[in-house]
Amino acid sequence: MSKDKGKSQLRAEHDRNRREYKREHKAAMRELRLDSAFIESERRKTKNNEDSKAREKRNKNYAWLEQEQATMNQQVRLGGGLLSGGGIGAAKAKAKSGKMG
Repeated sequence: MSKDKGKSQLRAEHDRNRREYKREHKAAMRELRLDSAFIESERRKTKNNEDSKAREKRNKNYAWLEQEQATMNQQVRLGGGLLSGGGIGAAKAKAKSGKMG
């Protein structure tokens, strides 16, 4: 090699080995960096997938609760038998008797 020209054979071999070691070390570090980036991206994909499933389930539950609340409010408004609520008792009794106003 031209980099080793003019050096003793022992020194030239030492320098060649040092250069080879440096190349190998850089290659190994590059591989580790790429592997860790890949592992991290896969971990994030998995986490996002799990989070989206949980979010979907939560939104489904919220929708069900809202529907139940809407049904309950509608039953109260219509004066459905066992259901009562939706205001002050005295004012409701006055409204029923027709003495409002």
